[in-house]
Amino acid sequence: MLHVTESAWKRLSKLQATRPTVSVLRLNHENGKVKCSKGICKPRDQVIERSGRPKLLLTPTVARELSDQTLHAPRTQRSRRL
Repeated sequence: MLHVTESAWKRLSKLQATRPTVSVLRLNHENGKVKCSKGICKPRDQVIERSGRPKLLLTPTVARELSDQTLHAPRTQRSRRL
């Protein structure tokens, strides 16, 4: 299962704060990069939840690709990035 660091949860919460109507984020994995977008829960999705944080959704394929990986948000010159 994907491990989400505290810095990543904070970054996801900050993204959600700019869109208050969005409570669920979908993680996509393309070309070695993880991106997030507004999500709608589908029956086979893997759901990662943490109290007080946005809910994360992963398709079965993305969940397999990111299993045993860590999602973190290192600080860059611009800001924290996933």
